[in-house]
Parts: sequence; structure tokens; C-alpha cells
Amino acid sequence: MNTTALAGPLAGAARVRPDGWLATPLNTNPACAEAQARSLIYRHHPAAPGPVRCLTARYRTATFTLGDPPRRLLKRHGDEAGYLGEVLAYQLLDGERVLPALHSTSDTTRTLVVDFLHQSADIATADGFDDLIASVAAIHTAPARWDAATADTMNLWRLDASADAPAPAWVGRHAAWRHLVQLIVGAHGDTHVPLGHLDLKADHCRRRPDGRLALIDAETLRPDLTGMPDLITLAYLATTDGRTLSPRWVRQTYRRHTNHLGTQWSDAGLVGALRAFADATGLASLHAADQ
Repeated sequence: MNTTALAGPLAGAARVRPDGWLATPLNTNPACAEAQARSLIYRHHPAAPGPVRCLTARYRTATFTLGDPPRRLLKRHGDEAGYLGEVLAYQLLDGERVLPALHSTSDTTRTLVVDFLHQSADIATADGFDDLIASVAAIHTAPARWDAATADTMNLWRLDASADAPAPAWVGRHAAWRHLVQLIVGAHGDTHVPLGHLDLKADHCRRRPDGRLALIDAETLRPDLTGMPDLITLAYLATTDGRTLSPRWVRQTYRRHTNHLGTQWSDAGLVGALRAFADATGLASLHAADQ
């Protein structure tokens, strides 16, 4: 088992997979990956526009622009869990308008076609970063707006259904985790499904044609991790790469947006939840999100 700590905003709270963990890695040669993509599109996404151009060809994922100029994006996963996670994100966040539009999926080939969003969203300013926080808040509170069918499907992940379940295996201090869950119940209610763990990066923030911010990578979204990793990552992003926004402002803005959408976070409760997450997981730093 690899025990190398993950670098970045969540250092200490996660582990890096060892090389070679994926049983069927994707072809990393762009020309070969592009040829494979053309064949997959012909058979499984016949309505997708052409031509196909390889954007990235990696061990675990590959992306291809479709159309000239690019109109859509083909995403291919070598990891079934990654594919299912991304499709789940689109299903759980349907109607929130925080992701690009989804056009088609193929479980057979672990591929999906979405809108290609080329315009970056500037998160260097307070207004731009506020849009990002608002999008994250919409994702964290989405379970409160699910239709009955989606809510029934996700019953297993509700906090009241998992209250007596043991803490996740990767959690080091179970008492701190239970305290975190209690604080989340106090803010969201005991029927809440704790969505979280977005892959938040400046490059993943794009503008939709209607001007709204969208996140172009949601494959890591999980219905058991809570929103704390995302709030911590937001605080980290606020002070890196030349950005000089206050982590305290990030926390307060997040609380304003989530409470507007129906939660009841107090500032003390949110600070307590951040610290409980760090205590439970061994997180190296909260990046001043609790200050």
C-alpha cells in the first residue's frame, strides 16, 4: 500500500495511488488515442459532431474536442469508478446548472459527451471567486432540491441512515468524525446526503454561454465525504497563484450562500466542522479557513 501523502490543499487527509494500480490503462499516445476515440464515437455517440481532436491522453482519462470550432468534449475513463462517479455527478446535480450540459453517455466504453466550454472564469477577483463559492454551495445543498426518485435512490447515504455506521476506513479519529457529522446534521438536517470532494482548480472554472460559472471536472464527487474538503480547498485557492482573498471572507461567503439555500450554519459551527474534519483525517493545514 502506498502511503505517500497527497500534496496540495488536502495534504495529510488523502493518499496517492501507486503506479500501475489501474488494470486497463488508456493509451497515452495522442494519435492512437484519437483514432480510438473516432471509433468509439461512431459506434456509441453517433450524434456527436466532428472532427475529433485529442486534447489530453493520460493513463486514467482522455479528453477530445468535437467540432471545428470545438463545440463538445468527449471524456473517456480508464477507471470504471471514475466514469460512474462523473455520471453520478451529472445525475445528482441535474438542474443546478453548475456543470456543462451532458449530451450522451456510454457505460460500455466509459465515455460521455458534454458541452465544450472554452471561456475561463476569472476567479482572481472577489466577484469571480464569489461565483465559484456560490456554485460549490449549490452542489453541497443540492440534496435538499432532489426530486423524489433521486432522493429515494440516495437514501442509503442520508445522515440519519448512516448515523450508527462506523467512520470511513481512511478516518484516523472516529470521535472527531462523529462530531463533524453531528455539526453537519445541525446545519443541514438529518436527512442530508453529504456531497463533496470536487476537483477544484482555477483551470476547471469555465463560463457557460449564458455567463454562469461551471465546473468542468466533477468525477471525484462523492456522497459521503461532506463539503469540508471543498471549503478547505476554496480557502487554499483564495491565497495561491497571486490571489489575495481572505480565507475568512471565503468561509463567511460560503456560509452566506449555503444558508441562503436552506442550511443553518453558524460561523462557530462551521469553524468547528472544519477543525473536526482536520482532526479526524490528519489534514496538514486548514489554510486559515478557521481563522
